[in-house]
Amino acid sequence: MKTIRISDEVWDEIAKRGKFGETEDDVLRRIFSIAGLSRPLPKPMPSRIKKAILRMSTFVRNGTLFVEFENGRKNQWGLPDQKDRDGIRKVRDIAVEFARQNSASFGQMNAVKKALTDAGYYVAK
Repeated sequence: MKTIRISDEVWDEIAKRGKFGETEDDVLRRIFSIAGLSRPLPKPMPSRIKKAILRMSTFVRNGTLFVEFENGRKNQWGLPDQKDRDGIRKVRDIAVEFARQNSASFGQMNAVKKALTDAGYYVAK
């Protein structure tokens, strides 16, 4: 690889013609139609595919966990004592599975778990 000195005007022109992530070598290769890149361009990160389709609400009231979707599907489960971790885990898993079956997003399934912990129902301490 060779090193060259260039004027500010030439540098500015290279910068104008460059794309984000390209090196100066990449720009000149493209302008002079020379095959190959000095290094491959970074691949963009894929966006999350799964997004919430239906609004969901989940809350705990009077020892009962409620999960409701905007399309009318809803369910509720009685909660065990707050110290019964195995019982809480069982209800949590059933509620999360209900949410998953109704096309809940990852965040919505986590919201079911958060409703329990916000109400003082912990699986682990």
